[in-house]
Amino acid sequence: MERLKTRLEEIIEKAKGAQKATCKVNVFKQPVKYLVHPEAEITEEMEAFLYTADFDFDIDGKHYIVRKTYATEFATESFEAKRACRNLANARLKEDYKRLKEAGIEVEEKFFEE
Repeated sequence: MERLKTRLEEIIEKAKGAQKATCKVNVFKQPVKYLVHPEAEITEEMEAFLYTADFDFDIDGKHYIVRKTYATEFATESFEAKRACRNLANARLKEDYKRLKEAGIEVEEKFFEE
């Protein structure tokens, strides 16, 4: 089995003429730390989370993996700002699901939760 890393746009192109295309999705919040960067007005180390999705494709017997980040949430943000960030990530993810389905890819939709 060939395992390739690629982008969603490339997957959509590959799927257009495929006999069978399926996708499994895993969504998660990935912890990261932003280090000091005075030019970006980050004066101390900051904890953040990336709303990330791993797409695992099988297209005509070939295996492809895509990881995409949808939004960044800072640990110091308010509850409302964190909810808005999650909603934005889910809206962007929903648009990608729509594009994948339009390309003929069977995909089980999963979304970011609290």
